[in-house]
Amino acid sequence: MIIFASGISGSDRLEYLQEALGGKARIVDIGRRMFEKSAELGIRIPEGKILDMDPFALNYLRAVTFEELLGEVEQYRGDSGEDLVISTHVCFRWKKHLTPAFNFYYLNRINPDVYITIVDNAERVKIRLEKTQWRGRLKLKDIVVWRDEETFLTEMLADYQQKPFYIIARNEPPSVLLDLIDKVEKPRLKGGETTLKAYLSYPITHVIGSPELFEEKDKLKETLREAGIIIFDPITIDEAQLIGLAEERREEDYVEVEEEGTRISIPVSEIEEAKIDILDQIVARDYKLIDQSDMIIVFYPTKAISPGVLNEIHYGFTHNKDVYAIFPYEKRSPFFEYYTTRIFKSPEELLNHIQDRK
Repeated sequence: MIIFASGISGSDRLEYLQEALGGKARIVDIGRRMFEKSAELGIRIPEGKILDMDPFALNYLRAVTFEELLGEVEQYRGDSGEDLVISTHVCFRWKKHLTPAFNFYYLNRINPDVYITIVDNAERVKIRLEKTQWRGRLKLKDIVVWRDEETFLTEMLADYQQKPFYIIARNEPPSVLLDLIDKVEKPRLKGGETTLKAYLSYPITHVIGSPELFEEKDKLKETLREAGIIIFDPITIDEAQLIGLAEERREEDYVEVEEEGTRISIPVSEIEEAKIDILDQIVARDYKLIDQSDMIIVFYPTKAISPGVLNEIHYGFTHNKDVYAIFPYEKRSPFFEYYTTRIFKSPEELLNHIQDRK
């Protein structure tokens, strides 16, 4: 199987791929290959200067790299049993403009079996970028926009080739990607039965505000995974918390964030500038996660109204997804019942139903 994996700089894409598939697949990082190829050709490219190259020279170097890769891909074609992961960008947001990072000709020749994009929180991406040649180049809004462009273009490439596409959060356990490949995409190629995929919907603000409910949500998630269901949890991208921090510290100039032992300060004004983009992308991304799922499992442990959950239920139900809700209360809205496939009082009832469905 050939897997095309994209993700912006700072998304930790390569590290996640190695954690998930490193022991089972050959991973080719196109950026690293291009540096190696330029060295073979006697061209030394200083760190951080490759995107400043003449576009013709950069395109030539990329073409040489992919031409070499073409000679290696046939053994990974289809359900050969061997897997190749091509780790790359599809675009760069360099010096405030967009540049392409792929070639249609070679992508059509490679013809991947599945496309994925690795995404992560904008502030975590920013922290990682600050330790590289990208230091000081991108504000949060630039990162959020670039991440959306990378995801959008990768999905368009997948649609053009009529191949599956998945968004995978860096914060998801590596087993999510491994299971997608081994239990969904490989059986699909052979025309076999595939593992169920589910989007986990719940009132995030309410659940986060209650440690007991958050633990209950995580327990449900692990129980579903142990039952063999691939779960996409929207909280694995949690930028709304960054917006909350900025609102709490509006009278201050900066918000401090930390990732992997590195701490940086982000101006509150920079977070405010990216706020609308972040909030809009939360909705759009969650709908994409529903699109790539077979069903929605709703954990609704409260009588309080959650606009987010209700809209996800409606979206899933009207986009041909089964919507299973865990709601322990007797009294419920007729609209809630109308837009759900079935309502259960406990996770055990839901699991029994899903097992019977199999």
